[in-house]
Amino acid sequence: MSRSLGFVRSFVVVMLCSTFALGAAARAGEAAGAVGATWGAERKTVELANGLRMGYVELGDRSKPALIFLHGYTNSSLGYLPLGRLLGRDYRVLLLDQRGHGESSKPACCYTRLDYAHDAKLFLDHFGITRAHVAGHSLGGMVAQTFAAFWPERVDRLMVIGSTIGRRSRPSPDVPLPPPTFGPLDAEIRALKDPIDPDSAFMKEWWNVPGLDPQIQYHMRRESARIPADIWRAMLDQGEVSRDLRVTAPRISAPTLLLFGGKDALFSAEDNKDMARWIPHAKVVTLADLGHSLPEEDPAAVAAALRQFLQ
Repeated sequence: MSRSLGFVRSFVVVMLCSTFALGAAARAGEAAGAVGATWGAERKTVELANGLRMGYVELGDRSKPALIFLHGYTNSSLGYLPLGRLLGRDYRVLLLDQRGHGESSKPACCYTRLDYAHDAKLFLDHFGITRAHVAGHSLGGMVAQTFAAFWPERVDRLMVIGSTIGRRSRPSPDVPLPPPTFGPLDAEIRALKDPIDPDSAFMKEWWNVPGLDPQIQYHMRRESARIPADIWRAMLDQGEVSRDLRVTAPRISAPTLLLFGGKDALFSAEDNKDMARWIPHAKVVTLADLGHSLPEEDPAAVAAALRQFLQ
């Protein structure tokens, strides 16, 4: 009898725990579904004068100073929503999907820094924005530098975040080729095949960003996986054309902020010093505890640094 009673008690406990677990899973699924349904709902598209479709997110009051933000390689406007919402309290923030990314067109060619920068210029033209603050992270930082060099009259202030002045051009064939941009992950990019699995080991490592909300990470893996494998490679290869930004750095006249992460594993402290040498009028700020993905790791800290510079 005691054994039977014990069995019944155990059965009831198991059933209650199972019911609780199923309920919790259902609630988590509902929450994820709700986030999924609203994630990126702010994003719109516009056709530029060159025929390119560009995705973008607009945040803040249109009467306030315009600030355009250019994202990194295989990221998109959505990866910077938390930062954009913070800056949107004081600025008209325009987060762009650069060509090949997000909701923007994905042509086979071309993906040089000047192509990206010209798209940004046409975007401002479309909305009649004559001048704006220009910010960019990683690849976007290289594009922002290019924009400021070729269209200095359109830039109020320039903010380059977790980026580089680029690789030096090889002076002769005897000089060894530079190491792969992303180290061992370059080989995995070369091997990517469509459809790209957003939950693969590669994609989880690619989006292994310290401090990033797991739900944002989940959706951004899917955002990157939407980029065709050939476009991942095209952007990587064509980006090598005119990658030495030292050639155009002297053209930059706008007040400039160079914002670095003290733990950046992609661009070294020496890279940071080199950029500061080539843009000598720039203000340099280092957030010691952050890595390469500063805007995603700590949007509040980055927003505070940008606001202080823009004041």
